[in-house]
Amino acid sequence: MTVDFNDYFWGEKNNGFDVLYHNMKFGLQASKELSEFFREKSNIEEQNSKLMSKLAHKASTGTLNSTFAPIWTILRTSAEKLSTLHMQMVQKLSELVKDVAKYADELHKKQKAVKEEEAQTLECVKAIQFSTSEVQKAKDIYSGKVQELEKLRKDNASQKDIDKMETKLRKLQEEYKVLLDKHNPIKIEFERRMTQTCKRFQEIEEVHLRQMKEFLSTYLELLQNNHDMVGQVHSDFKRQFLDMTVDKLLEQFVLNKYTGLEKPEMPELEFIPLSINQQTLASSNARLNQPSITSNSNSVTSINRGGNTASDQRGAEGLSIGSIASGSSGLANVDEAMNETRISKPLSRPTSPDGNSTNAAGGLKSNFRNWFSSNNTNKQQQQNVGMPTSVTSGSGNFGTDSNCITSSLSANIITNNTTCTTTTTGTNTTTINKNPLKSELQSQQEKHTQGH
Repeated sequence: MTVDFNDYFWGEKNNGFDVLYHNMKFGLQASKELSEFFREKSNIEEQNSKLMSKLAHKASTGTLNSTFAPIWTILRTSAEKLSTLHMQMVQKLSELVKDVAKYADELHKKQKAVKEEEAQTLECVKAIQFSTSEVQKAKDIYSGKVQELEKLRKDNASQKDIDKMETKLRKLQEEYKVLLDKHNPIKIEFERRMTQTCKRFQEIEEVHLRQMKEFLSTYLELLQNNHDMVGQVHSDFKRQFLDMTVDKLLEQFVLNKYTGLEKPEMPELEFIPLSINQQTLASSNARLNQPSITSNSNSVTSINRGGNTASDQRGAEGLSIGSIASGSSGLANVDEAMNETRISKPLSRPTSPDGNSTNAAGGLKSNFRNWFSSNNTNKQQQQNVGMPTSVTSGSGNFGTDSNCITSSLSANIITNNTTCTTTTTGTNTTTINKNPLKSELQSQQEKHTQGH
């Protein structure tokens, strides 16, 4: 249905112009009210932004050292995003308020121009209203006099009164006719002006309504976009929350707060020996307890001065001396063993190629010294090669015949010129760790160590 103001703003009182003009002024008022509405909406969005920012700060001050810390991070991020969206809405609404206020100023100027241009129409409206009123009055007076004349005639009044009334009636009739003659041109001009005015007011109103609808369309678009972005924030929050499972929370806690991967070792008793004997015993025990490879570096050695040792075929000259527990025990223990051997049974005198005879005890002592120096040299060579060597007996066993030498402190058993040794080969057990979290932590430790 197409609306035409020319069909609806006439009437006996001719108030159409007044209605249309005031409607145009109400349009200006409506634009101002719409601007105020948008401004109030902007204030609400700004308040919401501040409240969401406060809520985000509240989430950021939560317990960040617990396993629930990632959830607080998600809550804070979501609140910050919502606060940002509300602030963006404030900015866009502020721009819309400026546009509406600008339009209101333009509409006010336009209404002033319309009022000036429609001044003649307003005069026509006033003229038609005044003329219509005068015609109506003349019509009413004339009608009243006609009724009085008819009453006189019915009451058989005097002819003089009837003639007097007829004279007045003809005069009123002439006045009424004059008013009608004046009223018709005014009416024609009014209709012409009013038709143009109705058309103009309708055009103004259509433009105004389109502009107001455009403002509202922009507002609705802002609301829809903001609603979509808020919904996206809520969707992201829900997705992140569902992804943050209990195992993932625990894994992040371990990655951020782990203190180490190795369990503490079993502490061992350590004390400082107070005497030389306790030091010797402690050193011997420490060497015995070390996992190592014991090499058969010593065998039964015949002791001689010139390089050859003559021993009794019956093996009656067996020595029973204690092996030296460590290199730190010195030659004192060797001397004591030699003295005990000398007392128990004299050694057979060795025969040298050059025919010189020496004291067996002196030769034994000299050969002990030579053996210590050679043994220390072998140890240094083994350490340079990188072989872990731990000699169970302190220095080795020595004898003068083919029988095995027995030692109370030595762990080696020598039989038929062959030293019985125990070889302990350390077994390295490599555990393949299939835990990706632990592997990641170990790689982080290695990177940290290499960085330092």
